[in-house]
Amino acid sequence: MDAEILTAIFRSLNAEGVRYVVFGGIPVIARGVTRATQDLDLFLDPAADNIEAARRALQRVFGDPALDDLTEATMAEYGLVRYGPPNHDFVIDLTTRIGEAFRYDDVEASSIDLHGELVPVATARMLVRMKRESPREKDRSDVVRLRERHGIEDV
Repeated sequence: MDAEILTAIFRSLNAEGVRYVVFGGIPVIARGVTRATQDLDLFLDPAADNIEAARRALQRVFGDPALDDLTEATMAEYGLVRYGPPNHDFVIDLTTRIGEAFRYDDVEASSIDLHGELVPVATARMLVRMKRESPREKDRSDVVRLRERHGIEDV
């Protein structure tokens, strides 16, 4: 993923005051595990004002009319919206819940500097909790490597 576009996204989210936490591959990398990713996973506070702020932030970066479909009602119904920005080779997964297992308020985060922006990212412990039951090999590998790197035994 292009650092310049990530910086623009984070800067825009922060400028709009969006309540979000980055989870998935980017925090795994930021927490010291080398691996590739082609998506940006954002856990959003599901409040209507926050979803609207996220829509405005992404609209500022991408200028895409398709973002008009990003509404509180859509997020409430599906819990996840996958957005593929035009002219870019990655996707943004906007999430307000992962089934019954995780909601925005459940996600432990700390802010770190990513590409010059202070960004809230899931803690290593939280990433292990989120990924430990996944059937995906990539997630199981992340769990093993995060546990080793951060001395995490049980979560």
